[in-house]
Amino acid sequence: MDKILLTAFLTALAGFITAALSIVKLVNEKESKTSEYRQSWTDSVRSAFSQLIGNINAQATLSVMNSAMFDHFVQWKKEKPEKEESQLVTDTRKETIRISQDKWSEGIAAYRELNQQIYQGYAHVRLHFKPDEPTFARFENKFDTCMTLLGELNSADEKSKQLQLKEKIHSAANEMTAISRGILKIEWETVKLGEPAYKSTKKWSVWFCVGMFVVLVTIGSHAIISYVKTPASHEVASQAETK
Repeated sequence: MDKILLTAFLTALAGFITAALSIVKLVNEKESKTSEYRQSWTDSVRSAFSQLIGNINAQATLSVMNSAMFDHFVQWKKEKPEKEESQLVTDTRKETIRISQDKWSEGIAAYRELNQQIYQGYAHVRLHFKPDEPTFARFENKFDTCMTLLGELNSADEKSKQLQLKEKIHSAANEMTAISRGILKIEWETVKLGEPAYKSTKKWSVWFCVGMFVVLVTIGSHAIISYVKTPASHEVASQAETK
């Protein structure tokens, strides 16, 4: 009777272990795939962050350059030719004015295109996060600050003020970079440590293995003790019958 119960117990135990291992395997495979998606998300948002911040810094520099080209164009436009100026000098002056105007027009076109890329890049970054994401709120605030400063820079007339605004924009962009690093670090730590379900499964799997080890040691000890006692009992019975 004991052997039948022991066999039934071990059979049920083997089935339970098989089912538990199947569940653990399914959970780990699913969580591993989630970690892969999270890593892809991290790579994508890193690229979006870097492109957006780079465009903001480039826009600040381009705005100062456009202002300098416009001042150069106006200076040549206002400069009056001398009465005894030769035709060659006059043609050279006109050509210089034309080149200055073309360069300024190209700079304005580049500014508008880059401005569009900034807003597209910002929209791309935002689509990586849930609405009202706490970790992204600081980044949004710094972006608004940069865009306000870019507007002031674009309308500033004095060279010194333009340079001050440019430095403020670069400083705000550096803060955006620091915030981005914090967000990416959090995501990387999650990828490195594993998803919550994976960590829970790993924890309970360890405890389950410890428990099973204790059970198996107990069963093994009981089997050994029973094996040792059985021959002794047979020997005692045999001696009793002889007497």
